[in-house]
Amino acid sequence: MTKLQIALILSLSFLIAKGGLAFGVPKDSTSSFHSLKLFQLKNQWLNTGNISGLTFNSNENIGEFFGEYKLADGDYKRVREASHLENYSLSTESYLVINKTYFYGKLAYQNSDETGNLYSGLFNPYRGNPYVIGDSIPGANIHKESFNLSGGFAKKLNQNLSFGLLADYQIGKSAKQKDPRPRTVITNFSLYPSIIIHFLNSNLGLNLGYRNRKEDIEYRQVVIDDPDPIYFMFRGLGFYSLEIGQTKSRFFNQNSISAGVQFDTKYFGYSSLTEISGIYSKEQTEDGTSIIKKDDAGDWKTFRIDLNQQFSKHSSTAIQKITFRTSYFDGDGIEYLQEAIINDDNQTEYITLSKNLKLNRKEFDAAVEYNHLKLYDHGQINWESSVYGHYKLKTEKYYYIPEIFSAQYSNLELGVNFEKNFYIGKMCFAPGLQLNYRHNLDQELNLSNDETITRQQNKQLYIHDFEYDTAEYFNISSRIYCGYKMPKSESIDELFLKIRYEFREAIDSNQNIGILTAKLGFVF
Repeated sequence: MTKLQIALILSLSFLIAKGGLAFGVPKDSTSSFHSLKLFQLKNQWLNTGNISGLTFNSNENIGEFFGEYKLADGDYKRVREASHLENYSLSTESYLVINKTYFYGKLAYQNSDETGNLYSGLFNPYRGNPYVIGDSIPGANIHKESFNLSGGFAKKLNQNLSFGLLADYQIGKSAKQKDPRPRTVITNFSLYPSIIIHFLNSNLGLNLGYRNRKEDIEYRQVVIDDPDPIYFMFRGLGFYSLEIGQTKSRFFNQNSISAGVQFDTKYFGYSSLTEISGIYSKEQTEDGTSIIKKDDAGDWKTFRIDLNQQFSKHSSTAIQKITFRTSYFDGDGIEYLQEAIINDDNQTEYITLSKNLKLNRKEFDAAVEYNHLKLYDHGQINWESSVYGHYKLKTEKYYYIPEIFSAQYSNLELGVNFEKNFYIGKMCFAPGLQLNYRHNLDQELNLSNDETITRQQNKQLYIHDFEYDTAEYFNISSRIYCGYKMPKSESIDELFLKIRYEFREAIDSNQNIGILTAKLGFVF
């Protein structure tokens, strides 16, 4: 039994035991469908990084458990993404109140198989770090498992102050089922303490955070008579170095610190919550186990600042919500110039001669969304609609002295969503439809045509991903929700089934992808 399986079993046992504490309150079948969604809409602080906002929850114990199946297939994808994916997952999320202390817990387990990925040995090659490692052997299945456990609490210490703490732990592993086989293991731990100061008509929050993420990759040759593969160590805009051999190791270590400030009040009948947050991160990349080498990778230093503004208005017949989000991101890739020497122990050692800024990435995002839920007098959802717009600007520069290569684009995405609920006795049926359209406003790509440079640059890989990011596409997503209210009990309140099919097609290339998702679960 693996450590991942042991951790999963222990955590499930813990959550089941803890959930039993919440089952002392009988569930009433006359309560509304979509009860977890309505519960979360009542508290805007649940959409911030401040766990102390749990103290604004109603004194209600509620949770959700579901299993999910996801199937995706298509050719509209980035190079390192799968053309075919099957994913199975289990997830549970709950809110609990014990002796005026508010608790939150979430457990998620993912198990997936992917095919069609190229040039990647990472667990998630598109998480942002430009220092990606991959090999030259295509056509293999990649199996991934991950487990995430989050837990937090909040308590109002007195009339003027609340305190909360949130911890999150993730472990994951992936392995390719063909030589060379990257065995990848990630661990991710974060801790977020927070406070809220309560005033007469407003509240001021502050949260801090620390996160450590590690990813250990080891390539192995199981069938030793296979030819030695080529390992590509990418550094941004397609530039790479390479090695040939049976084994290869790479290690990532990321440390992040964050802080956020929140303020809520009321304006013209709307509840307003403003949050400003920032995060600084440094991730170091090393090759080798006993002999450490950084010449084929670098340090990835990033800073991001976010502004999140929420307005909401609740009445007996409607819930309205307006959300505005904007963020600015700046990342620098620092590469090492090293020289190999033989030390006094007759071992190879790499000495750093200099560090140089080689890559810079900037991103600006802005999005606005309006949601309207129409309610019946008894609190059931009649229909729900939303409209949104999203603007993104991204620039990248790679300093290949004396030249500078660059890429830039800006996109505008618009979307609408509508869902109608139908009630028949203790059952609810809710069909929904979502439409999205992305339009490219501007793009510019400046890469080299000099053969002496392009020998160390995979232009086609970068161009393919650039075209994916700038393609105009149309996305249609249809879904159906089926719910059944259980008779009065002390455990399960509502059974539900959610089925969703999403189809996305690039307008110019006719490349497309279809995604089918099915969820079966219950609210407790």
